[in-house]
Amino acid sequence: MKTYNQAELNAVVHQSVESALTGMAPHGNASVDQGIRKRFASAISGGYDFADTLHNIYIDYGYPATLSFFNFWNMYRRFGIARRAVELYPDQTWLDDPIVDGGEQFNREFERLNMRLGVWRRLKGQDTRQRVGRYAGMFMRVRDNLSPEKPIEGTLPGVGALVDMIPLYESQLDVSTTEDDPTADSFGMPTMYQFNGGNVGNRNEKNGASFRIHPSRIVIASEDSDNSGIYGIPTLESVYNSLMDLRKVLGGGGEGFYKNAAQNIVFNLQDGASAKSNKDLLNKFNEQYDEFSQNRSRRAMWTPGMDAKTLDSSLISPKDFADASLMDIAAGVSTPTTLLVGNQTGRLAGDQDTRGFLSQVQARRLDFGTDMVRAQLDWFIRWGILPAAEYDVEWPDALAPSKEEKLANAGRMADVNQKQFLSGGDVPFTGEEIREEAGFDPEEMEDLPDETPPDEGDENDEA
Repeated sequence: MKTYNQAELNAVVHQSVESALTGMAPHGNASVDQGIRKRFASAISGGYDFADTLHNIYIDYGYPATLSFFNFWNMYRRFGIARRAVELYPDQTWLDDPIVDGGEQFNREFERLNMRLGVWRRLKGQDTRQRVGRYAGMFMRVRDNLSPEKPIEGTLPGVGALVDMIPLYESQLDVSTTEDDPTADSFGMPTMYQFNGGNVGNRNEKNGASFRIHPSRIVIASEDSDNSGIYGIPTLESVYNSLMDLRKVLGGGGEGFYKNAAQNIVFNLQDGASAKSNKDLLNKFNEQYDEFSQNRSRRAMWTPGMDAKTLDSSLISPKDFADASLMDIAAGVSTPTTLLVGNQTGRLAGDQDTRGFLSQVQARRLDFGTDMVRAQLDWFIRWGILPAAEYDVEWPDALAPSKEEKLANAGRMADVNQKQFLSGGDVPFTGEEIREEAGFDPEEMEDLPDETPPDEGDENDEA
């Protein structure tokens, strides 16, 4: 049998893929259908690129060749760093509710809707879900006496017509059909979805329902879909390999410590020559030792004619390997390691790390967060849940100083005043400026009574 080196193996793989694609073409035509090529490329998106002609590092290091929602979902649910990477930005983006103003009637109706369904909480859930997969959908359940696969017709009668808002993972909302006509306004967009209640992501194991949903009943969120479609890039895709490496380091370290703590024992026969004549005794000893090793409550056992020694091993520190993986994960999700895992190198997240991260949060609020809010509000208005109105969306400033920071700044201003006064100069800050910096309302001055004496001339005139 012929053996192949890694370079020859890669060439064989390439040839096999090409042959498979050619075989898909009609009548075995060597001119492979471009649509098949594109679908195949899409299927292996994020897979191994064969850039290393001597090694296949995906095979060598145990990385999956292709990734699907199932991979991202399980990594998100079972690994703390992955969950933190997914949820950190949504948690900070929706930490403060956006401010929506569309006039008195619009604001009043929206407040009713928000109080009943918790619109911002649902949008945060949708935001988190779309970071796990390529997109997430908000299933808008309405009272219109039509099945979900039918389009919404006409105008719904206000807030009471909306039954529920259900955020769904990509796995729960599969695209069934897509508009293929390049002349259509909705070219490339889904024309029907398939709801799969029993797929991964479902929190209700009793709900295995499956039915079709018309796009008019769905609001899509996808952070990286910058091509007028709905398909973005999962948050964990670019860092998946490093997450696997980190999981190996942590798991290997835990397993190594466990085995080292178990104190493996080696038994030496004092009279090795007698081993042949005492096979029955040795077999009985092995059985007893197996029982001893499984019964952790036993602290001693009899070793006839044997010396017992423990095997000591020193474990290397996994810190450097873990740090290397963490750095790649932090870079891939645009988050400082100090914010991903908390305390690092003996310090908390530095001011520069925090300010830089909050700057990205504020930018995300103004960009993607506003897009999510507007998509949802426009759906409400389009179908009559909320009255038609021109509305504004504003976000609180994520970089605004906290109460502690305001008091600290006010204290510095007071210190500057004191130093200037002691040096004989004019104080640069007024008391009102210091109060304002500390976050207090301006001090209200009481009206002083009029102490002007009456005009004596006027009294004489009256006399």
